[in-house]
Parts: sequence; C-alpha cells; structure tokens
Amino acid sequence: MAQTLDLPVRLSLSGPVRPNTEVEVRLLLGHVMETGFRHDSSGAQVSKDILQFVKVHIDEALVFEAELGTGMAANPMFFFSFTLPPKASDLIVSWADHQGRTGQMRRPLVYR
Repeated sequence: MAQTLDLPVRLSLSGPVRPNTEVEVRLLLGHVMETGFRHDSSGAQVSKDILQFVKVHIDEALVFEAELGTGMAANPMFFFSFTLPPKASDLIVSWADHQGRTGQMRRPLVYR
C-alpha cells in the first residue's frame, strides 16, 4: 500500500479563465528534493528524497507531465500553457516520489 505524500502546492492561472482560451499555469511544489549525495554535519549521508514525476490533468486529459531527477532544485517550479476545455472541470495535480509515496491536489476551474 502506497503512502501519501502531502506537499504544499501553489497553483495560479495567468490569463482569462474562459472556455477555449489559453492560460499559463504556474505550479510550485514545496519539496526538499534531497539527492542523497550530501552529508550532514556529523558526516552521515542524508537520505535520498526526490520527486519522480509530476502530472497535471484536466479531468482525464493529460496537459503536462515532468519526470524529475537529482538535478532538480528544491521546491520545483513549473510554467506551462494549455487551452481550457469548453466545459468547466477540475485541474488535478499528482506526484510520486522514488519511495512510492504519492499525492494529489484538485482545483475546480470556475469560468467567469
């Protein structure tokens, strides 16, 4: 059974939130992204703790996907654009780390 990985998430949409318009998404995930290469002050190796992937869906449609590795900085930030669907629905951000922990954030899209 997979464990849940709750992360602080900041998500903003830039542009008009209306059907069939293009918006830019800014997504910030609060994660330490520890590579496992570092040692603490006592000389012990700091355990590896990185996100493996981030996916963004509009209902069932995948609109963004990223595979991450040890080269990604802490608190990764992503910018991407997509066209909003004709009908308002949910924006779903999901992630998983190398230990099998997963998490998800759901935000309803409200058209104005």
